[in-house]
Amino acid sequence: MKITKIFLAILFLFLSSSKVFADSPLTSTEFYKVYSTEKIIDEAANSNGILTGKLMIYLTNPLQPIDVKMALINRLGWNPKGKKNSKIFMKYLKKKYGFKTDESLINLISGEDLTCLAYLKAMDNYFDVEKALDYSNLEIKKSPDSFTINIINALIKSQIFLKSNRCKVYQVLEDVRVNYSLKNDFKKEAIDEIFEYVTMYKKYCN
Repeated sequence: MKITKIFLAILFLFLSSSKVFADSPLTSTEFYKVYSTEKIIDEAANSNGILTGKLMIYLTNPLQPIDVKMALINRLGWNPKGKKNSKIFMKYLKKKYGFKTDESLINLISGEDLTCLAYLKAMDNYFDVEKALDYSNLEIKKSPDSFTINIINALIKSQIFLKSNRCKVYQVLEDVRVNYSLKNDFKKEAIDEIFEYVTMYKKYCN
């Protein structure tokens, strides 16, 4: 009986810690569900969270919609121990475009490719998204009118505020949602999926 109680206590602590790990803007907004009918999302679901060659070809194809690309990355998910998808993608981009250095790659690739890299990097290590935010801020300059690129930027930025200003977690995303001058390239249902979680931070703005 004593062993059973100890086991249940350990199980409770494990489940509680898992919930804490998942409780963040990046890890709790599973908007890929809205895009579940897309075949590439199934491909991402079956890749064990690892960025494959087929997925990278899709991400760098300018003919594919940017919102589905973000849903693909969202479906790859996160891991509290960290991931290496952004390193895999950067290596692929260097080979594809012939860049020798990270700096030249970051400065010269398209806004969409940079968005993919930024989001991948944020999902690789959501405890430290400073560099991902640097990439994301640069991508905004390259593609300032895209709602998708702006909402991903806001998701990454909101992660920064998670410990310091929880009202800002909500505000940075809400600012994008109500910016009607942005190009409508993200499904409304996906926005709703994000705000189903993010709205919980609105109470900190009182």
